[in-house]
Amino acid sequence: MNDAHAPIEIAPARRARAPRALRTIRAAGRQAHLALALAVIVGVFVQVYLIGAYFFGAGLGALDAHRTAGWTVHGIEMLVFVAALVAWLPRIDLLLSGLLAVIGTVQVALAGGHRWVGGLHPLFALVVLGLAAALAFHAVGRRRHARLLRTS
Repeated sequence: MNDAHAPIEIAPARRARAPRALRTIRAAGRQAHLALALAVIVGVFVQVYLIGAYFFGAGLGALDAHRTAGWTVHGIEMLVFVAALVAWLPRIDLLLSGLLAVIGTVQVALAGGHRWVGGLHPLFALVVLGLAAALAFHAVGRRRHARLLRTS
């Protein structure tokens, strides 16, 4: 009988904020995500330089450096996605980070292609560059927005 007079909860109670340790991990993930996206951008430019040096006569050392840099950048692309998951970024950034990892994998696979298919390898490098730049742009915008919220 006492239950008949229980108050009705119209709006759910607010969820408690994430524990401090989780907020710290997410903040570190956001910083790592931005740093890794910037590293991909720099890495693509380094690879363009190295393959250009090879084509203009720098020798097989430049081609080997291009391959090594390519595998390194590909690993960083994968870490961008992991950092996005750790940081629990907005859905669009999770999607773009996952797409970066997938397109980066396809781009690496196309390096062994011949003729017309192999020509897609440098084209996909431009897509990788664009995705990494978009992620870096979003991250800087989030940081700027958070800074404005703290000061107001």
